[in-house]
Amino acid sequence: MKNPKENTVNDKIIEMLSASSKSILTVADKHGIDIKSKKYFEAASKALKNKVNTSDDKYLWHPVYWQGKSLAACALLKGKGDTSEEIKMIDGLIDEASYEYFLKEQLDKLLDPKSVFVADLLENEKIINFDQAIDRADIIGLNLRSPQAVILIKVPGLFKKFHSKCKGCPKDKTAIIIEQECAKIISKLKAAFDNYEQNIFACLGPDLFVCLKWARGQINTLNTINFYKKKAEYIHSVIERETKIKPTIGVGQYYPGLSGLRKSYSDAQISLNLGEKIWGPKKYYHIADVGLFVALSQETSFERKCELAHQVLSSIFDDKSLYKTVSTFLECDMNLTVASKKLHLHRNTLIYRLDKIKKETGLDPRTFSDAIQIKLGLMLYGPTITQN
Repeated sequence: MKNPKENTVNDKIIEMLSASSKSILTVADKHGIDIKSKKYFEAASKALKNKVNTSDDKYLWHPVYWQGKSLAACALLKGKGDTSEEIKMIDGLIDEASYEYFLKEQLDKLLDPKSVFVADLLENEKIINFDQAIDRADIIGLNLRSPQAVILIKVPGLFKKFHSKCKGCPKDKTAIIIEQECAKIISKLKAAFDNYEQNIFACLGPDLFVCLKWARGQINTLNTINFYKKKAEYIHSVIERETKIKPTIGVGQYYPGLSGLRKSYSDAQISLNLGEKIWGPKKYYHIADVGLFVALSQETSFERKCELAHQVLSSIFDDKSLYKTVSTFLECDMNLTVASKKLHLHRNTLIYRLDKIKKETGLDPRTFSDAIQIKLGLMLYGPTITQN
């Protein structure tokens, strides 16, 4: 008996092939019947039966298969010359469709129980407090008792690479192989950090891994920035070595408690997504690097933007003279002479204050990129200063 779901998928793929390129003049179904004119083409039928390109008076028919079964034959113009690029494009479309439908059907089978728990921990509000999280983590052998921040690791094309190695394999077996390959990567990452149980690695989905990275000693939100940047750089090198793919990494701040861990996860998402958009992929970004470009993120709440603005620029907001200095300097288009006159300051005094801002915030108001971030922060949090 025919599977209606399978027929629907087949119809969608045939429709995709028909609309994908001007090079494909028409498409015949698995019986050799043109889907538009309903005319029978013997050469199309032979191409599918014999699994080879077959010509008639007008067309070169290229057979297409889906999950090991005949699906369609694509008609390319005969006598046009080299058709290898068109054939390569058709096969690429089928590989892409195969991968997408595989993910839809098998995604829930690709994640091991520990990865499922970590995803729930970071994204699911059903785990309501840290004690509950620790108890559940203990049961499956994960250690949440140490201070941890979230590092997100995006490895583009990794799952597709695994999937392409499984051509001809049943879907269930392919899912098992991909899960095993992910487990190998997680094992390599753990080994890179001496298998300390306080460091937790998991897979959150296609091409996306996460590390709950432990930091020892007396730590707080601000004194761990350089520590986590160095760890992200190290993870970047390990992933590139093991997969031959350069990842993009987003790093969150450390915050205490379960809500803090979820906030760190949000930081990591913001860092990865914004960093990739602003400076490009294949690098690592801490939330402090992305800084006040967070104002450009539509996914981040206004309250969270203000909170991050205060974190980065607290030394400015807490010092009225620095606040007035940098506000005026930016209003004067970063012109030292004009700003010093408007502030009634000696030029050297203004330079001293700008140096102090750079030292305390890590942002230099005299450089264009940093000046934009400071301006965005003043726009976000500044109104609360003037109101108070």
